Amino acid sequence: MQTQHLGTSNLNISRIGLGTMAFGRWISEADSFNILDHALDNGINLVDTADYYGPGQDQPIAFGDGTSETIIGHWLQQHPGRRNDMILATKVGQNTDPEHHHPSLSKAHIRTQIDGSLTRLHTNYLDLYQAHRFDDQVPLEETLTTLSELVDVGKIRYYGVSNYTAEQLRAALDIIKTRHLHPMTSVQNRYNLLTTQTNQPGLDFANTHNIGFLAYSPLARGVLTGKYLTGNVPADSRRAHGERLIDDYFNDQTAETVQRFKVLADEAGIPMTQLAFAWLLKQPGITTALFGASKVRYFDDILAAEALQLSPDLVTELAQL
Repeated sequence: MQTQHLGTSNLNISRIGLGTMAFGRWISEADSFNILDHALDNGINLVDTADYYGPGQDQPIAFGDGTSETIIGHWLQQHPGRRNDMILATKVGQNTDPEHHHPSLSKAHIRTQIDGSLTRLHTNYLDLYQAHRFDDQVPLEETLTTLSELVDVGKIRYYGVSNYTAEQLRAALDIIKTRHLHPMTSVQNRYNLLTTQTNQPGLDFANTHNIGFLAYSPLARGVLTGKYLTGNVPADSRRAHGERLIDDYFNDQTAETVQRFKVLADEAGIPMTQLAFAWLLKQPGITTALFGASKVRYFDDILAAEALQLSPDLVTELAQL
């Protein structure tokens, strides 16, 4: 597994990272353990979670109770020697209240949540702590100052943000410079073949300013695997499990694009999953692509994608999708 530094940090992370949004949500603890074993045994060292990930995401008032963090913490308890093999990242800022929708990136909330995350993960520090989404109800300076202070006290090594636009990233960097805060290490945003126009500005900004870029949803929540092209919903798919975020991809335009992508993949003799991942890893500025595996066997395609060489003509055709 190839690695590279995340932004200007000392974190040397794998080009493929493990996303754990489904741990405890529709993946059991035992299966999650198998996925963690397989990922780390195959050179994946970045494990990304959030205090929001768990079964509460699918409730009418979506909330997080840290179930994913708890499962990873249980795995670390059973494998205490492997904490140093892992770059452990989590996030804060989504709703964690099961009765009232009250997400926050306030100083008080962050300070409470970091201790909860450390407890659930059975570790005394995080390699990367990320603001999960932009909070327009809290001054950005308050959020960034609090994250920087967590570096000072040793609870986190680095901090980053997620789901920030290029304009929000620019505002953040201005505050960091003015306040002489610890630098922002990374941004984690959605990026895949179906979202390049929407998400390209954030990637370009991160690339220009030496900020690491963690791409989530590289397979468009499974849509780019072609599993939905027949119109059927596979029994064990995200859509069958009721994931609401996948709904954005179900429209005629996306279906047409995925069908054209399938034709290119078939002509090249490359499985759609591998081709989507290989294309993503070759985009300038992408540090790591996060793979949300639900089964161990799905890793085979992803691991193979890292070594794929794509012809210039194929890259051009993919860019025109």
